Amino acid sequence: MTVTLIAATLNELEAAKVVLPRIGRKYVDEIIIVDGGSTDGTVEFCKSQGYTVFQQIEPGYGSAMKEAIARASGDIIIEFPPDGNSMPEKIPDVIRKLQEGYDFVIASRYAPGARSDDDDFLTAIGNWGFTFATNLLFWSSYTDVLVGFRGYRKSAYEKLDMTATSLDWSMQMPIQFRKKRLRVADIPAIEPKRIGGVRKMRPFRTGWRILKILIRERCSL
Repeated sequence: MTVTLIAATLNELEAAKVVLPRIGRKYVDEIIIVDGGSTDGTVEFCKSQGYTVFQQIEPGYGSAMKEAIARASGDIIIEFPPDGNSMPEKIPDVIRKLQEGYDFVIASRYAPGARSDDDDFLTAIGNWGFTFATNLLFWSSYTDVLVGFRGYRKSAYEKLDMTATSLDWSMQMPIQFRKKRLRVADIPAIEPKRIGGVRKMRPFRTGWRILKILIRERCSL
């Protein structure tokens, strides 16, 4: 199966220089950079390295993913945040798990053997709380529903009803995979500290959007 890796960028030049060259090209057939309007040289750097780069049309992380997936040629999609929080060396493990027959694989920060070096008290509580609520409301057994590093079969994604346009995309996707009764799995993956740039997640504003989509998905069962 062919693999497309999608990296959404917004002023991540410092991290992109460190992280993107570590992606094993023998595992990934296509890399798509979808940029949200960087002004720090991220786009110019990515183009200089030969990556496919395009500017997203609609704002928001979810919108970026939808636009990139529509362009992707791979049978497998890897969502990979290029901000330093994800380890490229774990990409082959995600792919192998999908090749075992799973439809959706999360590179979990909280699975046994993993950890987050980037969490603070507030984000740790939020991540745990939303994962607990998802498992309770949708009878799932996820260990990390909000991490951005994940992989899935494109054919399975096409069965989902994804409407989220912002960071609530990360919450809606595991719920949708569960509601469609597709095969899901977690694998442990350490989350390093981000490299430069500015965290795009705003705890209370993002948390409110995530809560709303959680409630909406539960009400549509």
